[in-house]
Amino acid sequence: MAEPSIEAFEIKRILIADAPWLFILEVIVRTVFMFVFALIIMRLLGRRAVDQLTPFDLLIIIALGSSMGDPMFYPDVAILWSACAIATVTVLYRVQTALVNKFPKYEDFTQGSPAKIISNGILNSKVIGKHTPTQDEIFLLLRNQSIRSLGEIETAYLERDGSVSVFKLPADKRNPGLPTLSQDMIWELNPHKAYEKVEDPGFYSCYKTGETIWLEKGSEFPGCEGNIWISSEQA
Repeated sequence: MAEPSIEAFEIKRILIADAPWLFILEVIVRTVFMFVFALIIMRLLGRRAVDQLTPFDLLIIIALGSSMGDPMFYPDVAILWSACAIATVTVLYRVQTALVNKFPKYEDFTQGSPAKIISNGILNSKVIGKHTPTQDEIFLLLRNQSIRSLGEIETAYLERDGSVSVFKLPADKRNPGLPTLSQDMIWELNPHKAYEKVEDPGFYSCYKTGETIWLEKGSEFPGCEGNIWISSEQA
């Protein structure tokens, strides 16, 4: 049997495909129903700041988005099916929230736990290596908080939602430290390799760990993780 031919730029096919024009009214009714239902579900789910979303929250958003969107314009997707799926996801979310509030270990298992990534201006590269954000991404988050160097930081934690919480040192106790520059930016500071001779005395920081030391002219840059040293940001 010959396949039906397609007429290019056919307005009816472009606008409504094979559906009748009256289906537009059905789409409007479906959309209004799902929108109202979505408002009710959002109220039941409770409040959560956008920048505090955990991986589980994002999973819920994806599941709800698919369940709510498809019935709006797919004629073969029944609204009742989607409503049942959405209600089930909502119940699961409430159960998950109750378990997280009651059992801290369950929360750590399903959502992870905060990780200390900086202590007294030193990066914990082993901890960072176990998590998704790279050093460049962590430095970006620090720059967004107007932190110029690790010497300003007493401790910093990578939170469950991927944000970084910082406890700063008092202004009079800050030290020279590693600038919060991404790897493609450090060349502006003329980085040095380990075991090169020091030409200018001053404080230098290991780029991978933040270890900061004073080096005299004529001495050698010691070995460190990554073996790259850059001039420290002064306190």
